[in-house]
Amino acid sequence: MSKNPLKLTQNSGRPGNKLNPAMWGDTFQTFNSPPPKPNPHLTKHIPNHPPMTTNDHLTWASAPWTSVPGPSTAPIGVHKTLPYLPPSRGGTALHTLDIWLPSTPTTTTTTTTTTGTLPSGPGTWLVYIHGGAWRDPAVTAASFSAAASRLLQRAAEESAQPLAGIASLNYRLSPHPAHPAPGDPARAAAHPDHIQDVLAGLGFLQGLGVRGRYVLAGHSCGATLAFQAVMDPRRWGLGAEVVKPAVVVGFNGLYDLAGFIRAPPEGWEGLVEPYEEFTTRAFGPEENVWRAVCPATAEGWVPEWDGEGRKRVVLVQSREDTLVPYSQLESMKVYLERWTEKVKTEVVEVEGGGDHDDMWGRGDKMAEVLWNAMLGV
Repeated sequence: MSKNPLKLTQNSGRPGNKLNPAMWGDTFQTFNSPPPKPNPHLTKHIPNHPPMTTNDHLTWASAPWTSVPGPSTAPIGVHKTLPYLPPSRGGTALHTLDIWLPSTPTTTTTTTTTTGTLPSGPGTWLVYIHGGAWRDPAVTAASFSAAASRLLQRAAEESAQPLAGIASLNYRLSPHPAHPAPGDPARAAAHPDHIQDVLAGLGFLQGLGVRGRYVLAGHSCGATLAFQAVMDPRRWGLGAEVVKPAVVVGFNGLYDLAGFIRAPPEGWEGLVEPYEEFTTRAFGPEENVWRAVCPATAEGWVPEWDGEGRKRVVLVQSREDTLVPYSQLESMKVYLERWTEKVKTEVVEVEGGGDHDDMWGRGDKMAEVLWNAMLGV
């Protein structure tokens, strides 16, 4: 079994521990290589990914469905992987997404369907954004598979279930010194490439019929991206408008990078160097940019989360996490609670348990939280 790319060893940077940099996992490891040049993207207009075409719908329809087995012989759903931006229109190997549908009378025919839309069923759609510090090639959309299987199993067991379908998005990654990929455009991203891809993936799904009130979730930097997705895209020099979710769920999220780097909680000082390195590679070296992109420090974005009905935020964090301190959740919660009355936003705090990757690696707690988040949407 390969080494977990996010996990630190027992020398974790928590109080009383002495860090050994040679033992850090790849994502949070530091390297003696120059940072990228300052990124001008925040002040220049970035073209939107083009809208879906007839060929895109045909690409969707041609990707095969496969059965997802349950504990018994009966399948609990179907799954497919497909591009949301094909190579013919500038897509890379990471402009892809995974989709799971629960077993219903509608989905029994999906292995042979030729339509360019998703089978419509009752319930709520869930869209997930993976983590990995914007750069780890070992953490992909497929990392949601364990949680997806648990959600499909629960949907198969309950008559009144809220799940319509699941999508998990890939996006271009920033360079990772431990995993060089020279010449690969999928591995040379800098802000706002990551959020541009997330918005493109959401737009593709909505073109396939994923509309209405849905849940958007993310783990670690995926939680950062989930909150960026409900902000006005003009903040990133983008004009892409997508239907925004009714609920955002952040798991072990990164919400205030500048605050951690400049004033880490006691006992977490040993992680400042790796945090600064991956932040600089994703967003450039300017602290004002770090603050502008993080949801606990970006100014006045909550009213930009438009759409009908009351908004809900679920913040999930483990006190056993050795990579992200609980203070990140606390900062995010304080920020959001300043807006709860003005924007009718509900904020829920949940103890996650386990280490940083355990949330998606095991999948049980993640699936439980997301199931509850879909109820009442």
